[in-house]
Amino acid sequence: MTDARDNRPELAETASRMRQWRAEHPQATLTEIEREVDRQLDAVRADLVREMAVMGAAVDVCPDCGAPLVQRGTRERTLITDGDESLCLQRAYASCPACGSGLFPPG
Repeated sequence: MTDARDNRPELAETASRMRQWRAEHPQATLTEIEREVDRQLDAVRADLVREMAVMGAAVDVCPDCGAPLVQRGTRERTLITDGDESLCLQRAYASCPACGSGLFPPG
């Protein structure tokens, strides 16, 4: 089954931005074009990675000792992707009262 979100406008928008960039840079070398395509796609990639990361299933028991976890609210974490994009994740944080392990993001 296909998810409606798979029909994303991001790639069409990126292609449109690239056409505009190319019109503004008619003398760009292949290397410059490639770098700009990579820069544009890195942003789209980061958005997709963020979406996939927050879809993780909640964990109810500690993976270390098996005790029930206690939810401790949400926490924010900023990571850098392989494409050098900043990725801000906001996920539930849980801890284990038995062994003290903390899970962020759980899953």
